[in-house]
Amino acid sequence: MTARAAAVAETREGIVAAARAAHAERGVLATSWDDIAARAGVSTATVYRHFPSLRELIPACARSVFDVIQPPTVEEASATFAVLDRATDRLERLVRDSCHCYAEGRDWLHAAHRERDFVPELSDALDVIEGTLAVLVTAAAGRRLPKLDHRTLFVLCDFPFWWSLHNAGLSPRAVEETVVRLVHTEAARVGLD
Repeated sequence: MTARAAAVAETREGIVAAARAAHAERGVLATSWDDIAARAGVSTATVYRHFPSLRELIPACARSVFDVIQPPTVEEASATFAVLDRATDRLERLVRDSCHCYAEGRDWLHAAHRERDFVPELSDALDVIEGTLAVLVTAAAGRRLPKLDHRTLFVLCDFPFWWSLHNAGLSPRAVEETVVRLVHTEAARVGLD
């Protein structure tokens, strides 16, 4: 990579990091391009040059959050699930991996959930996360479940439930153990393992 290309990439990464932090603190709608520019140490024109609108900025922020939290892909999770015989073990692994991801990306994920109804790009990013989680819940269960049972397991594994427990004062570890216990209870109720 040339020095110029490296500088452009570094500026872009700085803008994304500044936007992600500002969005986590204030929310997307309350953050201006001027706020992002000041935090990134660049001009507002530079921010606009890299990201003319939220349509470009939000996906870049979401990708950077995914880089931080490193959620398992469907393929990685499926490989992990393949060595676990019991559905409850697979679901527990899914919960523990998800809780780790949520703890790492909690501020941005919370802001994204809070404003998803007002910023279509946030909704699109969260739809990808939720779609992947739905596939992972089905893969962990090892079979198709009735819709209500699938939704219950999905909700227990989804970020808003994690956030509500965290927001109630539980440590990330306590949240994880609580969700594992609840998922085991639900798995037993629906006849998994």
